[in-house]
Amino acid sequence: MRSGVTDICLRLLLGLCLLLISLALWAADDDSSSGSAVTVLTLEQPSDPPPALGTNPERTYSFGVVPQQAATRLAAMWVPLLQRLETLSGVPLKFATAKDIPTFEEGLAAGRYDFAYMNPFHFVVFNAAPGYRALARDRDQRIKGIMVVAKDAPFVALEDLANQDLVFPAPGAFAASILTRAELERRGIPFQTRFVASHDSVYLNVAGGHFAAGGGIGRTLEAVNPEVREQLRLLWESPGFTPHAIAVSPQVPERDAQAVGQAFLALADAAPELLKDAALGPLTLAKDGDWDDIRALDVDRLRRLSQMPAP
Repeated sequence: MRSGVTDICLRLLLGLCLLLISLALWAADDDSSSGSAVTVLTLEQPSDPPPALGTNPERTYSFGVVPQQAATRLAAMWVPLLQRLETLSGVPLKFATAKDIPTFEEGLAAGRYDFAYMNPFHFVVFNAAPGYRALARDRDQRIKGIMVVAKDAPFVALEDLANQDLVFPAPGAFAASILTRAELERRGIPFQTRFVASHDSVYLNVAGGHFAAGGGIGRTLEAVNPEVREQLRLLWESPGFTPHAIAVSPQVPERDAQAVGQAFLALADAAPELLKDAALGPLTLAKDGDWDDIRALDVDRLRRLSQMPAP
């Protein structure tokens, strides 16, 4: 009897020892796993971001881009650039555009965009009201209107387009539409006007033989699908003017505006490939007076051609 009790006690003691050993091993393994998880998490953390220059990180600012091309194409060009600008400036930015240029103009007139990339005539109009301020512009380039025709078309001069159907991206497209039509009018060349949604649509329609010629600018012609571009020929080019403006709404605090402006300048060294992908060159800070060459034109005539109502 005593031997049986002793045997039972020994078994209980052995079981208790095994349980204690198991608990100790489990605890050691759990500590090791926790340490590993912390190490991995630490390694996966991004490096410290640059100090934020902006003052309002809780608000995301809209950045409107004039819809010279399809929205999906513009997003591919601009979203990576805006993401890098946000990192450099500490100012949250969100890409925005519109279905066409007239709708974009309505947004500018209403002050709907906090920042915007707009054509020179847009800047002159919307600088006056609602008061967009110049922030930056291309440092080296000048904007020129162009007229393109099909590669095998018989036209060799603007006068050859008399009484032809011509296509333009929108009434308010400064170089592609306003400058080109103003030149045709100046020369007394009669023509029929048709409008489409974008520069790309102009090039597609001319290459497809639907119109005798169309208006555009060199930058968008270079950016269009090479198969389309190879079917076109440059017929005429205007003199150069101050290019598109990167502008800021008067509702944006000055420090946030300047942080974004400085970040644009920094892209020339930090990410020149993003500028190139957005069809931009190195930028410079701008002032409202940089577009006085546009103001020196017949603004009333430009407004008539743009079909934008007077403020």
